[in-house]
Amino acid sequence: MAQIAKASKSTEKKVAYQKKQEDNGKKVVNWIFGVLILLAIAFVIYSVFIVS
Repeated sequence: MAQIAKASKSTEKKVAYQKKQEDNGKKVVNWIFGVLILLAIAFVIYSVFIVS
């Protein structure tokens, strides 16, 4: 019985860790896309000033 409880705790910890990693990964991806969008906007503005 004790081994089952111990395995259950270990599994819960792994699941919680995976969830935490997934959330952090989503935040990183969102930041990367945000920065890329800002750089694209800055490039468009730069291009408009260079052409005119």
